[in-house]
Amino acid sequence: MIPHITDSHSSTHALQTFFHYIDRMQSLPNPIGQTGRPPVCRKAFLKSFFLKTWFRLDSLRKLRRFLKDFPYFSHLCGFSKLPHLATFARVATWFREEGYESIHLETLQRMGLRHTLIAVIDSTALRSSLYDSQAAKGKSTRFSWYKGYKLHLCINAEGVVLSYAFVPANRYDSIIAPTVLFALKELDLDIAFILGDAAYDSKDVRKAASQIGPQMITPINKRNGTRKDVYARVMPAFLETALGDLLFDQRNKVERLFHLLKDKGLENPRMFGYHRYRFHVQTMLLMHNIGCLL
Repeated sequence: MIPHITDSHSSTHALQTFFHYIDRMQSLPNPIGQTGRPPVCRKAFLKSFFLKTWFRLDSLRKLRRFLKDFPYFSHLCGFSKLPHLATFARVATWFREEGYESIHLETLQRMGLRHTLIAVIDSTALRSSLYDSQAAKGKSTRFSWYKGYKLHLCINAEGVVLSYAFVPANRYDSIIAPTVLFALKELDLDIAFILGDAAYDSKDVRKAASQIGPQMITPINKRNGTRKDVYARVMPAFLETALGDLLFDQRNKVERLFHLLKDKGLENPRMFGYHRYRFHVQTMLLMHNIGCLL
């Protein structure tokens, strides 16, 4: 997880620990171009993106200004000369569309995850700027109606993020869940159960879970009306058993993880733009998993 740091010396040491891990990564190609100016290492940009998240900088423009004002951190990232803002934007696009998945997969492989008995899926509300034209209005138990996005996470019992989805706030959980579950298939994990709340009580969600192997366990969503199918008859009785109660208590872990990540800056009500917010979320999730590994 992302450590909680109070003094500058410990902060620098923690950042260096992250940076040493980046230097050992195999999934990051070094050059970003073969013609024109000399190529720049993508690892240096990834380090700067971690700095952006660490110091809660809202934009790449503020990140570049920070690196310009504090040459020590620029040198710590590995920049001999500070690149143009357009280069930062180009590498950020690559990270958002391609780089995150390869780095995420390498990090999970380094953890040696193979047998994961339980996975938990849930979503949380992320508010954005009121001027964000790409955000949507949604409803949450905490804010009632809000404007922003929704983050879906699937984690294991140790709190490691396995897959995610970042969508506007007006998308239903049961519609997004199959995308999150199908992403688990690429990880080749032995998962026995996937736990979710009543929002995931959907035939499509259970079908998606069965296609990748695990058993989906959710409470019955009473808003769906009276049901007579086998799942509606069996699951309430199962959740009353000692095993059902023990399994379903594991759902609290994803809620604690959401609280931890928001305490570290996951939610930013001043941020606007889907791609900018998604880039911020990806960086946070990647730093969390690397922290779990280290």
